[in-house]
Amino acid sequence: MSKRWRWILVILILFGIMGYVSCEKAKEVWRNKEAVATLPINEEASDDAKNLLKFLYDIKGKYTIAGQHSYLEVPDQYSDRLKQITGDHPAMKGYELGGILDQSASQLEKERDKVVTSAINWHKTGGIVTMTYHLHLPGDCFCWGKVNNGGITKQEFKEIITPGTDQYKKHLVDLDTAAAYLKKLRDAGVPVLWRPFHEMNGGWFWWGKQQEFAKLWDIMYERFTRVHNLNNLLWVWSPNAPDDWTDPYEAYYVGPDKADVLAVDIYHNRYYQEHHDQLSALANGKPIAIGENGQLPAPFRLNNEQKNYVWFMTWGKELEGTNSHQAIRSLYEQERILTYNKLRSMAK
Repeated sequence: MSKRWRWILVILILFGIMGYVSCEKAKEVWRNKEAVATLPINEEASDDAKNLLKFLYDIKGKYTIAGQHSYLEVPDQYSDRLKQITGDHPAMKGYELGGILDQSASQLEKERDKVVTSAINWHKTGGIVTMTYHLHLPGDCFCWGKVNNGGITKQEFKEIITPGTDQYKKHLVDLDTAAAYLKKLRDAGVPVLWRPFHEMNGGWFWWGKQQEFAKLWDIMYERFTRVHNLNNLLWVWSPNAPDDWTDPYEAYYVGPDKADVLAVDIYHNRYYQEHHDQLSALANGKPIAIGENGQLPAPFRLNNEQKNYVWFMTWGKELEGTNSHQAIRSLYEQERILTYNKLRSMAK
């Protein structure tokens, strides 16, 4: 072989090596990108929170977790009722942290302690915990009329989100009080799918249809993560399904850096495909879920075109108020619906 051809061969080998290295680097970058995508928005998130979120990513499109909400005063009532109907508990229990029945401060403290105890015990047995927070108007009574009040003015809302105002200070006191119970869950190693200020695209709650809603969310997020170090929380943003009374999702989206999961509340059996697809598009790869439901979703929907919902959460008395026992059993018997026993089997 001539000297010239030897040099050509060396050059070709070098280019081949460089190409291989570049390809491997590209693969590594992509693998790291995928890993980062499944991490919680809070960089200090606990390992338990990370593992729970990764589990949601892993089951997306394959399984849907069965969830059942119970009220603050009776944190196990409806999940226990499900056990009576189906022979199995839901894999996910939905809890409440807000007071809405005009409780005294001492009464609310006892009820919140019951919720915390139930959630800790549920986690210890392998169940999943999600928690809703119906927050009353800052500094006001723990009553439904101060939560679901038909909305407040922009100026009143501005008072709540503006540092230094009396309403802002009262709001922080309420947040700090709630944080004390979430700390008990944190210290017990319980990851929580935290779902505050839901249905913000409707006008019935005081936080609803406010152009500056994202600031309200940011105040809680910063207070809970930076001040109280609640690194056990995964943040669930949950609008209502768009209809004649609500605005599109996008108007109140807090952004990909402030939500781990995007959920939608669906009532009156409005499981429209567009609600699933629009939420999925907005999520851009993040898990999506049904944050609340009345009628249970039909099995054929979750098995086919709406299978990206990683959980559904039947709301309290809606369990038997809008669903027959036959419909409940039929859904819980589906292979891809994760009940408590099925979840435990997967963990073995």
